[in-house]
Amino acid sequence: IVPWAPGGSTDQVTRVLARAAEARLGQPIVVVNKPGASTAIGMGEVAAAKPDGYTLGTMSSTSYLVALQGRALPFDPIDGFSYVSYIGENLIGIAVRADSPWQTLADLVAEGRKRRLTFGTGGVGSTQHLTAEALKAATGANFVHVPQQGSAGSMPALLGRHVDFIAEVSVWAPFVESGEVRLLAVATPKRSAAYPKVPPLAESGVQSLRSVQAIVAPKGLPEPIRMRLETAFRQSLSDPAFIEAMRRLRMEIIDLSGSEVRAMLDQEYARGRELIAQSRKPGG
Repeated sequence: IVPWAPGGSTDQVTRVLARAAEARLGQPIVVVNKPGASTAIGMGEVAAAKPDGYTLGTMSSTSYLVALQGRALPFDPIDGFSYVSYIGENLIGIAVRADSPWQTLADLVAEGRKRRLTFGTGGVGSTQHLTAEALKAATGANFVHVPQQGSAGSMPALLGRHVDFIAEVSVWAPFVESGEVRLLAVATPKRSAAYPKVPPLAESGVQSLRSVQAIVAPKGLPEPIRMRLETAFRQSLSDPAFIEAMRRLRMEIIDLSGSEVRAMLDQEYARGRELIAQSRKPGG
């Protein structure tokens, strides 16, 4: 179950990964889209399914961040699942227009300490929004959020000078490559394979959120079944078609075990709670 509409980045990479895993599991995998309610419809169906290994889901950061914003869910956004493996992460970047005076992230922060700067993202409470909030909290810069109607709206806002910078998934990539936009930092654990010269926020001491893409199953999945699935999906990360799909979408492949995914998500959930509280403070 992909809790997003067909054609998006999560849907695309899940379908390619599923084809690669089929050969390793010896049976077909049918990918079904169940979009709606910020992934709550699809993830609710995963959580409610029989834990027999025949129903899996693709979890993203949105799936648990909505709970931290007060939305009542019919399942626990973390404890309601068994964790199979990781896929990787969307590449979130801090980007400015190429004609801006800020050559580095330090330049942007220094300006934000002097005066109010605005930033655009795909929406309130998104991973992109909380990435900028993490930067703001770590540096004390006066950054003010101007949410757009989804990530597609962020680039027109930046190029039209409606915001000073954006914190966004890779909608900026074609504009970076055309020279219209400058990428100052990325929110990945280490330097991105696609942009190795661009520093991650962690190098500036910023603990940002990760743009999670994980394979999960209903809670209570028997360990022998979970391990068989984990092995198949982790081996499939090396499939050439999957690697190409991730490269094309500027997504980072990250290999983690199910237990590592769960431990990481516990940290992400706690950090997300902190950043949402920060964004709701007066002036946040």
